[in-house]
Amino acid sequence: MPERWCTVTTTDAEGRRHSVDVQAASTFDAAHIYLTHAKAQPGAGIPPLTLATVFEVVIGGKVHTVAGAALQRWIIKERSERKGPRGLLFSRRATLD
Repeated sequence: MPERWCTVTTTDAEGRRHSVDVQAASTFDAAHIYLTHAKAQPGAGIPPLTLATVFEVVIGGKVHTVAGAALQRWIIKERSERKGPRGLLFSRRATLD
């Protein structure tokens, strides 16, 4: 699947929304890139992400939700299936705590 631009958003405990535009191949890939960005830049103001976090991914005007627990399962599955250089790069991305 080709990569497309999308916006990933999470909401903190006070109801503030935090969004990042990413280029991703799927909704789960978009949420994973957002997670990696948030962990790489802790000063960006994105709240801590957990298994309970719900990611909203907007692609082409449609809103998709990705639950944190489902994202974690997807990351683990992809890490076991991806091989070669792309698998190595994927394994370096962050996971949920």
